[in-house]
Parts: sequence; C-alpha cells; structure tokens
Amino acid sequence: MTKSFYQTICASLGLSLAAGLFQSWLHVQRGIDLYRLASFRSWFLVGDFIALLTASLLLTYYHHKCFKAAFQAGLVATVISLATLLYLLLATLYPLLGQYLRVAIVMGVLASGVYGVTLATSRARTRPWLKEAGIVVTILSAVQLAALMWFKDIPPYPPNATLDLIQQYLGLADRIVPVLLLFNFINELKSVSSDKEPINLPTGVLIAKAMVAILAICTTVLAIQLIGDNYSYTNASPRETALAKPFEEGSYIGPQGDTLLYRIMKPLHYDPCKRYPLVVGLPASCWSDNTRQIDACPIAKWLATDENRRKYAAFVFVPRCPPHTGWGGVANTPSVAPLAIEAILSLDKAFSIDAQRRYVSGVSRGGYGSWHLIGTHPELFAGAIPVCGEGDPSQAPGMVGISVWAFHGAKDMNVPVSGSRNMVNALKKAGGTPHYTEYGDAAHGIWEEVVKTPGLLDWLFAQKQKNPPKASKI
Repeated sequence: MTKSFYQTICASLGLSLAAGLFQSWLHVQRGIDLYRLASFRSWFLVGDFIALLTASLLLTYYHHKCFKAAFQAGLVATVISLATLLYLLLATLYPLLGQYLRVAIVMGVLASGVYGVTLATSRARTRPWLKEAGIVVTILSAVQLAALMWFKDIPPYPPNATLDLIQQYLGLADRIVPVLLLFNFINELKSVSSDKEPINLPTGVLIAKAMVAILAICTTVLAIQLIGDNYSYTNASPRETALAKPFEEGSYIGPQGDTLLYRIMKPLHYDPCKRYPLVVGLPASCWSDNTRQIDACPIAKWLATDENRRKYAAFVFVPRCPPHTGWGGVANTPSVAPLAIEAILSLDKAFSIDAQRRYVSGVSRGGYGSWHLIGTHPELFAGAIPVCGEGDPSQAPGMVGISVWAFHGAKDMNVPVSGSRNMVNALKKAGGTPHYTEYGDAAHGIWEEVVKTPGLLDWLFAQKQKNPPKASKI
C-alpha cells in the first residue's frame, strides 16, 4: 500500500478522534440536552460521513492485506451501523419513527461486537494494535449491550439521565479505538518507502484526501457553531429578553416546597376594580431560566403585540417548564401540571381575575398540556386552543362545557394528527361542539397559519363559563 494511502487513513482516523473527543466534552457539558442543540443534527450527519470514510479506508486495508474475516465483519458492521445512525437521525427529526429505536441500537451494538471479536481472533490479530483495538471494541460493545438490557424497560425517549451518563463514559472510552488504529498505521507508514510512491496517485486516494479536507472544514465550522449553541442554550439572547420584557417575573411555592417560575403580563391600564380574563400560555420548550419560555409560547407573543394588548385587556400567564419535564399528557415525561394549576389558582388572590374567563393554549408540548389541563380540571377553563397536541379521549365527557378550537397539520410527523382528531371526535360523541381546523398540506409548524384564522381571538375572549367555577380539587 502507498504512503499516501497510509497518510490518508491516519488523517481520517485523526479527524474521527478529534471530532469524537469534542463531542464527548460537549456531552459532559450538556448531558441529555446535547441532542437539542440547534447544530447537533448537522454535526451528527457530518460524523456519519467521517465514519463512512474511515470505514471505507479500513475495509480497503483489510482487503489488501487479505484479512478476509475482518473485511467481511467490518463490512457488515459498517452497513448496519450506518443504517442505525441514519435511523437515529430520522427519529430525531420525526419522533413517530422512533418506535424501533432500541432494536436498531441493539443491532448496531451486536454488529460492532462481532467485528471486535473478529479483529481480536482472526488473521488480523497478527497486527498487535489491531488485536488490541478488537479487544477494546468487544469490551465496549458488551458493556453497552449490558446497559441496554439493564434499562430495557425504560423507553428510549425521552433519554434516561442515568443511561445517558453511561453513554457519556462509553463514548469517551470509545475514543481509544482510533488511537490504537492510528498506532498500527503509523507503524506501517514508517516501513513504507517513499521511492515506491507512484507519481500519479490512484483516483480513490485523491478522492479520499479531498473528502478528509472537506470534512475537516465542516467539522471545524460545526464545532464553532455548537460552542455557540451551547452558550445560547444557557443564556437568553437579546431578542428573547426583549420578548419577555412586557411580562413580569414571578414564582409560586407549593405546599411541598416545590417552586414554579413564571412570567405574567398585566392588561394595559390595569384597574384592580375591574375583572379581567386570564390566558394561560403553555410553552413548547423547557428552559433553565425564567425568560425564554415567552419565545416558546406563541399565544403569549401574539397577545403581547401592541394591537392585541389594546384590543384584548387580559392577563397572560406563562409558567416555566423546567428541563426534561412537561405539562402532562406526554408519556414517560415528568409533569409539572399540578403545580401549574396551584399557581393559576393563586393568581386570584394577587390580581383581579375573572374566574369565569380562564383560557389555555399551547403548541406541541403545550398542545398536549392544553388538552391535559382541560381534561383534568375542566371546572377551571372556559376555552382552549390546543395546537398540534394530543389528549385522553376518556376525559372528553368532562370537557363538553369548555369551548375548544383545535388545530393540527395533517402531515405532522412530530405529533400524529390522530391526537387532535381523536379528541375532537370524542368531544362530539360526548355531546360537545368543538371547532377543528386541519391543514392538509402542513406538518408540525402551523402556528403562522393559526394566527391567520379570522376572528380566532374574538372567539376566544367571547367564551365564558355559564356558572361561577366550583372550588377546584388539586
């Protein structure tokens, strides 16, 4: 094999090692939230290309050295691993595809384990560093498989914090493999004479060199972006801070000492002698601060415009959703809905709120929460606008007294459109008269269409409970 080939495979392994170490560092910094960084999907995709290039060069080496078993096992492992990585990427884009996530991961780990055993026991073991790499791959695969089996009853989404911590350590340990492979190829490179180097390099080597250079540039750019994303994830931007400015900060401490942070916007020219409706806006995203939930709450931003503040005098309450929690209705996700209900009721003591005109709205996670709140506490709300959400149809009989206008995109791959359809049908069956708007060509991001609905806010603020609400049971 030529000196250029060895230099290329060393460069590819070096790039793989550098990218892996950076990702491990970022994983330790952000934990589960790593996967939520804006640039992570692009980083993940570039990482797949680096893995594919490195695997192709390794397979070329095995084939040239007549390491038949290593070549065959490596080829199978590469195909399965890349298919698994592609599936994982698609599952992050379209959660509905994630039902076989654990099976895909197990298949990838098993294929990697077989490859490791082959490296350590086949003819490739004559190269000491390859044998060591095979042993490390085998051990890591066994540990990862054991961890997956130990946590087999825990759904893959949302990510489990303990399992993710194990993955952090395994990911860091996995960086040993390219180091061992680098030692092997550096040793072989030393024995290759420059005199045997052809004047015109093979096309494959030239292409590989170019790909390493391009991927190195992409990796550098994305690493810089991820560092910026990491900063932005924990710090509100000037735009987000400006959006939150009309909303005063507040907090509610429950009987058990639990704290719910929130933002609340008072009506323009607030008069304590008058009673005003209350709009509860449930954010779609969870943050560690008490600022960015406004940007994640479309109904709050809509009502905070100068025009709507003048036209609709109302309180707008936006509770903060702590990281890795939700508003209820989402499987396997801790809910802060009970604390939110307590906070909503506590507002009656602090402000002049019309208890017969409470409304709730949210998109995505907030859509789930909207259905959940009116399902568990129908006595509190006069109207609801759940967008791209899902509820429990068995709770529909208790919701018939609430005016509901639901929205969904027919092509939504994040939250199935059946979530809204089933709730609307259940409400109709129970005797309710809900409004429902479905966008046939739209997916998950439909809020810009929702705000175009003629008279939507007029309809919302016209809703009023016929009788004063009874005391709510928390």
